[in-house]
This record gives sequence, structure tokens and C-alpha cells, in this order.
Amino acid sequence: MKKYKVSKTIGVVLGTLMVIASVGYGFIYLLGTSLGSALGSTIDTTAKDIVTLGMIFSICVIGVLTGILSFGLKSKGLRMVYFGFCLLIGVALLVTYFISIGALGKKVEFLILFMGIIYFLLGYFVKKER
Repeated sequence: MKKYKVSKTIGVVLGTLMVIASVGYGFIYLLGTSLGSALGSTIDTTAKDIVTLGMIFSICVIGVLTGILSFGLKSKGLRMVYFGFCLLIGVALLVTYFISIGALGKKVEFLILFMGIIYFLLGYFVKKER
């Protein structure tokens, strides 16, 4: 079996899932805010819109980086950066899971936990050169 084949496969799949999740959430968010303004909501959400759209964009960029950087694992320097990147995102997703217990619903919380564990698994496979 070729070196890093499992890591590349998991990286591309996980990156694609992150991009799809961010685009889907962004679509639902924009749909909800536009319906709220169409129905005459009086809450001013311009400050919250910028922060939320920035977070959605950053999740999309993280997904793209996960997918693209998985193809450069033969370089030792990039491999170490990618390993740290995977661990950092994995820890961030697990912290997000523990903060959001009971607030987002079981399906979304399970998705956050699952993606955090998969990022740790991806880091493990990169370290073991699989």
C-alpha cells in the first residue's frame, strides 16, 4: 500500500465534509435572517452577521486546507505542520463539543464530536505514515 494513502483519503473526505457543512449552515443562516427581516423583525443583527459569516468562512477555509494540505505529506516540514494543524482542530472541535452539550441538539453535537475524533485519527495516521 502506498505511503499516506489513508491520510490523503481521510483528509479529502473530511475537508469536503467541512466545506459542505459550512456552506449548508451559511445557506440556512442567510435564509433565516432574510425571512426574519421580511417578516418585520425589529432586532438589529448587522454586528452579529459579520461575526457569524466570518466564522462560517473560517470553517470553510479550514475544510479547504484540510483537503489541499493532505496532498503534500511527502515533505517533512509540511507533514509536521499538518500534524499540528490536525491536532489543533481536533482539540478545538472537542472543546466546542463540551461547551455546547445540551445547547445545539444531539445530532449536531454528535457531528462536532465525530469530526473532532476524525481529526485526531487523521493526525495519528499522518504520524504513522499511513
